[in-house]
Amino acid sequence: MKTLRTALIGLGRIGWQYHLPSIVDNPGFEAVAVVDPLAERRQEARDAYGVPGFEDHASMLSEVRPDLVVIASPTPFHLAQALDAFAAGCDVFCDKPIATCLEDAEKMLDAAEQQGIKFMSYQPHRTHPDYVALLDILGRDLIGTVYMIKAARTRWRRRNDWQAWRKNGGGMLYNYGAHMIDQLLHVTQSRAKTVSCSLRSVATLGDADDVVKAVVETDTGVILDMDINQAAAWPVPKWHVFGHRGGAVYDVQQRAWRLHYYLEGDIEDLSLQQGLAAEGRIYKVGEISNWREEVFPVANYEAVDFYEKCYEYFAMDGAPLVSIAETRELMRVLDECSRKAEEGCWS
Repeated sequence: MKTLRTALIGLGRIGWQYHLPSIVDNPGFEAVAVVDPLAERRQEARDAYGVPGFEDHASMLSEVRPDLVVIASPTPFHLAQALDAFAAGCDVFCDKPIATCLEDAEKMLDAAEQQGIKFMSYQPHRTHPDYVALLDILGRDLIGTVYMIKAARTRWRRRNDWQAWRKNGGGMLYNYGAHMIDQLLHVTQSRAKTVSCSLRSVATLGDADDVVKAVVETDTGVILDMDINQAAAWPVPKWHVFGHRGGAVYDVQQRAWRLHYYLEGDIEDLSLQQGLAAEGRIYKVGEISNWREEVFPVANYEAVDFYEKCYEYFAMDGAPLVSIAETRELMRVLDECSRKAEEGCWS
C-alpha cells in the first residue's frame, strides 16, 4: 500500500480539527510536517501527534519534500503556497475557496494542469449525509425533472474573525457560498448561464458580506436560488427542491427529507379550454386527490470519507471527488456573483 507523505499548512480550526486528525488516522497518509506561524500551535502538533513544525512553507518544502501538501491556511495565502508546492513537485489538496478571486484561481489551476500536478479542492459539503441522501432521492426520479432548487443557510451570527474582513477575502459569499454553489452545480450537473447577486453587511463586526442573495440559471434550465443570511432571527428551510411531479424539503429538526409527489395516474384529467368564458363559471385546476408521501431519514445514509477519496485520487490515480473543471466553474460563478453585486443590478 502506497503511503502519501503529507504536509499540512495551517493549524487553524479546519486544519487542527479536521485535516490533521484525518491525515494521522488514515493509514494511507503519513503526517511528515505542519506549517504555522504561531509557535504554540506548532508545539501542540508536536505534543499531540509527534509531527515536526515549520514557521513557513518554503523551509518545509525544501527540507521535507512531501508527496502531498494540504493547504488549510487563510484564503489569501493559497495561491503562493500552492504555486510553491507545485514547483517542489508536490500534489496539492486545497481548502475552499481556493483563491480570493477568479484571476488567482486561474493561475493556480492553469499551473497545476501545465505542470502535470494533481490538484483537488476540499468541498466537504458534498460528503454530508443530507447531500448524499439528496443525490439518491433525485436518482429515483420520484419528483420528476428538477426545475428549481432553493438552498438557504440562515441564522443570527456576528462574525469577528478574519473572515469578517474584505481584505482577507472574507464574507459569506466566498465562505458558505463556495459550499452551496458547488453543491447546486454538482447536483444539477450543470454550468451557470446567468447570474444575479446582491450582498449586504448587516450583523457582522467587519465589512465583509454576511447576507447573500444569488440566483443562477443553469445551461440546463434549472433555477438555483441561494440565500445566506447571518442576520436572520427566523430560519429558512435548508433545502427545497422543485420537480415537475412534486417536491422535496429537508427537515432539519427531524434530519429527514420529506417528499410529496404524484404519478401520472394520480392527477385529474383536465382539458384545456380555448375560449374566454370558463365553462360553468368554474376555474378548474386539475386537483391531485392524494399526494404520495415518502420520508428519507438521513440516518440511513453515511457520510463520504473525503480522505478516502483523496487517497483514491492522489495515490491510486482514481477520479477526483472534485474535478479541476468543477472548481474552475465554482470560482467563475463566485466571481460573477461578486461582480453583479458591485454593479447593483439583476441581469
